[in-house]
Amino acid sequence: MMVPGWIRGKSTPAGMNCTLEIMADNIDHICQLAGNTLHAGIGSDLDGTFGTEQCPSDLETIADLQKVPGMLRRRGYTEADIENIFSGNFIRFMREALN
Repeated sequence: MMVPGWIRGKSTPAGMNCTLEIMADNIDHICQLAGNTLHAGIGSDLDGTFGTEQCPSDLETIADLQKVPGMLRRRGYTEADIENIFSGNFIRFMREALN
């Protein structure tokens, strides 16, 4: 889903050059389109739904997501922006939905 030409069940992250940097590029693109970081979030299928065959090639465990904040910082994102993307937006959404 993060690179053009991806075919579910056929494409592989390594074969499509899908990496965490590509994921950070996609997050950045969404934030640029939206005008802020209030509309992007990170979710993963590492809970058993798809496994790593649908994830960036350099994402081997959930711990590898810790590399992404540095990638976003290098693009100029603040700590508040990164908190929005990693958890704040989902928490805000759930609070608003449950009220």
